Amino acid sequence: MRNHDEILEFERLFARGAHGRFEPNTDVHLDEAERTLVVHVELAGADADSLRVAVDDVYLTIAGVRALRDISRDASLLRKEIQYGEFLKEIRLPVPVRDDEATALYRDGILTIRLPLAQSKKFPIVRTEIRMTVRRTTA
Repeated sequence: MRNHDEILEFERLFARGAHGRFEPNTDVHLDEAERTLVVHVELAGADADSLRVAVDDVYLTIAGVRALRDISRDASLLRKEIQYGEFLKEIRLPVPVRDDEATALYRDGILTIRLPLAQSKKFPIVRTEIRMTVRRTTA
């Protein structure tokens, strides 16, 4: 799964600011019993053939497309919350993993990626930026 050229291609195709780009919701947990990092990505409606997963020493990268659903021309759109278009999700790996036995399964709209932990028990200290929205109330 380690392929730096593929990651560069992801970055080229899904550059920040690209039209229709979004980041799908993701859960990441450590299964200590199986010594595996498990990643669940919510991708209901995504084209399975478009999904690409790559891992390097620092990041897990997931890219693909969720095509816009065809809405009848006679219909009036009353609410639009589902995001469509190309997506790119980069997850900084919190622990060292092995990519030689990694697996990815897309079923029922959820992409599940399992990354076996590397033998190293040394967990790097990672500083993560958290995006924050501040909503002010009127006085």
